[in-house]
Amino acid sequence: MIETLAQQMAQLARGAVTPSLLAERALARAGECAGLNAFVALDAAHVLRQAAEADARRSRGSPASPIDGVPIAVKDNYLTIDYPTTACSRALPLEPAGVDATIVANLRRAGAIIFGKTNMHEWAYGATNATSSFGPTRNPRNPDHITGGSSGGSGAAVAAGVVAAALGSDTGGSVRIPSGACGIYGFKPSYGRASRHGVLPLSWSLDAPGLLAAALEDILLLLPYFLGADACDPTTARSRPLEPIPDLDAPRVLNLVGNGLERSAEVDQVMSTALIRTGLDVTDREVEGAAAYFAAWEAILHCEASSYHGAQLDRDPSGYSPVTRAHLEAGRMLTGVDLLKAQKLRGQLMAHLDGLGDWDALVLPTLPVVAPLIGDEWQSFGGRKVTTQDSMTWFCWIGNLAGLPCISIPCGASSNGLPVGMMLMGRPGADEHLLAVARRVDRRINMGA
Repeated sequence: MIETLAQQMAQLARGAVTPSLLAERALARAGECAGLNAFVALDAAHVLRQAAEADARRSRGSPASPIDGVPIAVKDNYLTIDYPTTACSRALPLEPAGVDATIVANLRRAGAIIFGKTNMHEWAYGATNATSSFGPTRNPRNPDHITGGSSGGSGAAVAAGVVAAALGSDTGGSVRIPSGACGIYGFKPSYGRASRHGVLPLSWSLDAPGLLAAALEDILLLLPYFLGADACDPTTARSRPLEPIPDLDAPRVLNLVGNGLERSAEVDQVMSTALIRTGLDVTDREVEGAAAYFAAWEAILHCEASSYHGAQLDRDPSGYSPVTRAHLEAGRMLTGVDLLKAQKLRGQLMAHLDGLGDWDALVLPTLPVVAPLIGDEWQSFGGRKVTTQDSMTWFCWIGNLAGLPCISIPCGASSNGLPVGMMLMGRPGADEHLLAVARRVDRRINMGA
């Protein structure tokens, strides 16, 4: 049983532990789990210095916030003043950025210990965490299996119990995928609710920062430092800080099905059992044209990524791995007409989801399969054979293309003990409403309430 952020905060509040003790425990656990390759930068002396400063604040009776002294890990595409930011690629120099991403700065001001930088799929351009200049990350549930990506190091760090929470980013599921594969919780806010300033981009109209945590409550505890307007990110101009999570009497949930939304028989069985346990009103609804919408998401992703990396790709293509370079070159082959068609399909998907009727949340498995073995290139499920990369994003892309808030919740395990995640998606901007549904679902599935 991994320790939650809420438990650590409670221990700190009553003086049962000190920040230094929490830091020492985390460092020891990181050493025990070094074989998972979850971290790419971790300075023990720096961690202990931060903890000593938190000790002093708490000893004076003036902690900076309730999370003062809690270790939190940071994905390697968030800029940090004290650690290099490389996006796990050789395409950038390994130098400290000299500035914190807005969310990192918020956490640092609150006294959180910025514990280290986590491994990721190079430039967040993949969903397996197998392509990284630091090597692949291994799944704490079974090291022979992938964590999923691109926030795989953050997922492994939380699932292994090194930290209770970690930052990730999500362009097509990169927070939810490792959360589902590793059996933890992962939240992606609505597009524009949280600042992306200082998070190295992959696709700016799809990207969102996100949280991976040991418990749903931990996500709720960290969102005050996450949501809200930031002058450095104009997309957040209308964003609100976290509002109270409402109580919902009988939330209506739509289970999305259809061609292109298949899943393995075992994942489907675990999901079906979990949905029955929720006691909620769950109705099947078909998403027509899922394959076309998926292609639109891919076109937007490739076009925007190639645009961002164009100059660097021309200057030094050898800095990128062959796989990432191939993706970027493929993006250059798409035309402006292709991009406009994709954007039109994006609008059609948003209208289609909005027109499904009265719903509080949409539900799908987080992944159509459990975490694949490292090195497996293909997955078979639902009468289809798809690449492992595509299987990881099989459902998650919907939330990014439509800008929806999304959360992955553990909902059971397969016959070989690997986790299965349940993904809930809400209406754009209605993050608190989605979290209310998620809290009810989590209580029924994981707490027996």
